Amino acid sequence: MANVANNSIAATYGGAQLNEIFYEPVFRSDDIMRNYRVIPNVKHKMNVYTSAALTKIVEPYAGCSATSGSTQFDIDDKVITAGRCRVALEQCTDEFFGTYIEEMYRSGVDVMNIEGTQLSDAIVNRAVKGIASDVVRLAWGGDVAGAVAGYTAFDGWMELMKAETVIEYAGTEAAPTAADAIGLIRNVYDQAPAALQQVPAGDKKMFVTPKIFNAYLANLEGSSADLAIVNQVDGMRRVMFRGVELVAMYEWDTILTDTNPDLFITAAAANVNNGVCYCAVENLIIGSDVTDPEGSFKVFYDDLEEKMFFRGYFKLGVQFLYPSLVQWGIFY
Repeated sequence: MANVANNSIAATYGGAQLNEIFYEPVFRSDDIMRNYRVIPNVKHKMNVYTSAALTKIVEPYAGCSATSGSTQFDIDDKVITAGRCRVALEQCTDEFFGTYIEEMYRSGVDVMNIEGTQLSDAIVNRAVKGIASDVVRLAWGGDVAGAVAGYTAFDGWMELMKAETVIEYAGTEAAPTAADAIGLIRNVYDQAPAALQQVPAGDKKMFVTPKIFNAYLANLEGSSADLAIVNQVDGMRRVMFRGVELVAMYEWDTILTDTNPDLFITAAAANVNNGVCYCAVENLIIGSDVTDPEGSFKVFYDDLEEKMFFRGYFKLGVQFLYPSLVQWGIFY
C-alpha cells in the first residue's frame, strides 16, 4: 500500500526551516447531528416503521349502530442498510528523508515511529476532515449499483428518492441568476406537498447547490431583507427563505461531477447540475453503529513493518421516511 502523505516539497533542503505545517481548509456543507435524524446502533440492517395519517373519521351521528367506520391507515416499513465502511492509511518514514520534515522525527531506535510528530498530526487532521466530508458526500450520492468508485458503500438519498416527483423550472441552468434562484425556490416551496407545508419552518431545510445559494444571496444584498433573513445563530450565518434555512451543499458539486443521479435528469433527458431539496429534518435518517464516524479510528505504529497505520471502521446507511415530506426541484 502506498504512503498516505507524499513528498511534493520543491525547496532545496538546507537545514532547519519553519517548524509548522499549514493545512488546506476542508469544508463540509452541514452537521449531520443538526440537519438529519441520527439513529445509533445500526449494525447492518434496521427496519424503520412508519404510520400513515388517519383522516376523515369524524361522521355525523345517525343513531345507535354497531357499524364502525371504514377508514383505515397503513403501517409500513423501510430498511436502513448500513454499509461497512473502512479507512486504511499508512505512512513510512523514508518518504520525507532529506527534507526539513526529517527534523521533526524522533532519534535513535524510535526514528521510524512518527507518532506524536507534526507529520503524524497532519495525517490525522487530514484523515478526520476527509471522513467528515465523505460521510455527507456518501449520504447524498451513494449508489451501491453504480459504477463510480468511492460511491458504492451504500445507497444515498439521491438514489433512494429517484422515483419522487421533481419540479422543473426554466432558468439559466449552468449559471443561475438571482431571479432564477428565487424563482426555483419559490416554485419548490409553493408546490410542495401539503404535509410538508404544515411542518414548522424551523423543522425544515432547503438543501441547495452552491450556485443557487450564491444567486439567492444576490436577492438579499442591499435590501432590508438582509437583516431579517440572514441571521447569526451561535456565531454562524444562516440564510432563510420564508423562515426555512437554506443549506449550501458543496458536496453536491462533487457528486454531480462524478456521477449522473437520476434526480438531476430532466424530462427531456438532459443532465443538470443545479437543484433544491426541500425537506423536513426528521424525514432524513442516518443509521450508524457509532455516534461519530469521524472519531472512530485508531493510530498505531508497527515495529515490524516500520510504518504508522491509520485505521477507521464504522457502518453507515441512510433512508427517508415519507415522500410527502420532501420536494425536489431542478432547472431545465
